Amino acid sequence: METLKSALAFYRVCALITGSFLLLVVLEMVLKYGFGQTIWSGGNVGFIGLVPNPVDETGLPTDGVDLSRLLLQIHGLLYVVYLFADFRVWRLANLKFKDFLIIAMGGVIPVTSFVIERQYHKKLFK
Repeated sequence: METLKSALAFYRVCALITGSFLLLVVLEMVLKYGFGQTIWSGGNVGFIGLVPNPVDETGLPTDGVDLSRLLLQIHGLLYVVYLFADFRVWRLANLKFKDFLIIAMGGVIPVTSFVIERQYHKKLFK
C-alpha cells in the first residue's frame, strides 16, 4: 500500500507538471498558428519575445533560442515520464488497460491531466 501511495504521489507531480506544460504548448500553438509568432529568447529580442514565423528556418534570428521548439521538446520528455508514472499506478493498483489509456490521455488533451489525476486519486483511496 505504501508503494501505491508513493506511485500516486509521483503521478500527481507528473500530472501537474505535464498538464502545465501542455497548457503552455497550447498557448505556443495559438501564437504560432493563430498570430504567426514564434516565442524567442536572446539576441535583439531580449530575454523573451515574439518574432514573426519564418517561411523556412533561415528567417529566424541567428542568435538566441527558439523557445517554441524547446517548449515542445520539454513537453515530449515530460510526457514520457508521465507515462512511466501512469504505468506504475496502473500496475500497482491492478487497474484495467482501459484505465491506463484514460490516464495516458491526460498528457495530450489540455486540462484533463488535472481532472483525471483527481478522479483516480479518489478512486484508489475511497
